[in-house]
Amino acid sequence: MQQCNFESVKGKVAIITGAASGIGRAMAKVFAAHGIKVAVADVNDELGNKVVSDIIANGGEAIYCHTDVSDEENIISTIKTVTDKYGKLNIMVNNAALSTALHPVHENDTKTVERMLRVDYLGTFMGMKYAVKAMLDTGSRDCTIINTSSAEGTIATENFDIYASIKAAVNQLTKCAGLDYAKHDITVNAIAPGATLTEIYDTIPKRQLEITQKLSPNGRFAQPEEMAYMALYLASDMARYITGAIFAVDAGMTAGKINDIEWETPDPRQLDK
Repeated sequence: MQQCNFESVKGKVAIITGAASGIGRAMAKVFAAHGIKVAVADVNDELGNKVVSDIIANGGEAIYCHTDVSDEENIISTIKTVTDKYGKLNIMVNNAALSTALHPVHENDTKTVERMLRVDYLGTFMGMKYAVKAMLDTGSRDCTIINTSSAEGTIATENFDIYASIKAAVNQLTKCAGLDYAKHDITVNAIAPGATLTEIYDTIPKRQLEITQKLSPNGRFAQPEEMAYMALYLASDMARYITGAIFAVDAGMTAGKINDIEWETPDPRQLDK
């Protein structure tokens, strides 16, 4: 029986796309802190290299790979760089995404939607495709693919038509691939974050932030590290029997609706607040 710790991830090799900021950056740092060799893959060279520097300064091992996930040759090159250096690939995290087309269908620009499809869906597909090939070709063991989905891929949200439908497609791709590779020592799962406090919220009006926060049943935003530790668990040997699953890390947001009904008996822990 596997012990309940993260010793099993030490020495594994991971690629994380979109790792220069937000959830991807948190994943890269948490992975490296637990002994995983991390390839930080992103289009932002300055921020990506800073993540690598931070990891190395804290005793971890990391390299930076300029990676545009909408470019097939770029993905192939990144994976080759990693396997040439380390001789294996155990973990592929397809995290890079855009969320720019937040409008009703008739107001969305077709070119913007096409760009989102290339990054959010095709980027995930190509990351999976070439990571699996590398895992098989290098004889890597205990392999894991983790896709970053979204709570929006599970529930319908006004003005999220394009983003939500793409993430729903990522969910289905994850489930099908989980079945494809169940017999081949490769697990495939997705994390569906709720409202997570990343740099994207720096540009959102304060009123919209307050509304978003109220949608969370526990009344707060998630921290990126909460997604990172979910990913670390999925990358560990403790999760080898889990595949084809979508993990909602959203404080129950997708479990159902909340309302304003108060308890008849107040929570005694809150009486002194």
